[in-house]
Amino acid sequence: MAEEKLVFSTRSSPAKPPEELPTPPRQNLRVQRRRIAGTREVTEITGFVGRKEDLEAFAKRLRQLCATGGSIQENTILLQGNCIDKVLAFLQKEGHIAKKSGG
Repeated sequence: MAEEKLVFSTRSSPAKPPEELPTPPRQNLRVQRRRIAGTREVTEITGFVGRKEDLEAFAKRLRQLCATGGSIQENTILLQGNCIDKVLAFLQKEGHIAKKSGG
């Protein structure tokens, strides 16, 4: 028969789960398609105002939504491919002011 051991803790309360990052407030964003290196296209999202951590988390959500790669360059989110319709629908559903920019 196994001997029961009593374990003491110096903590006064149980550990709290980590809090999620706060959702950035409503943003005024511009979405456009741009050609790079000849035939390749990227979807460019500009106008984000906030912390770098919020921008990175926001870009990650957009990359997952479009199931594509991407990067951040000078507060601009670049997504591989033409994802304008998906991105606009998602941003407007989230409550952001999103407009298609360019041609």
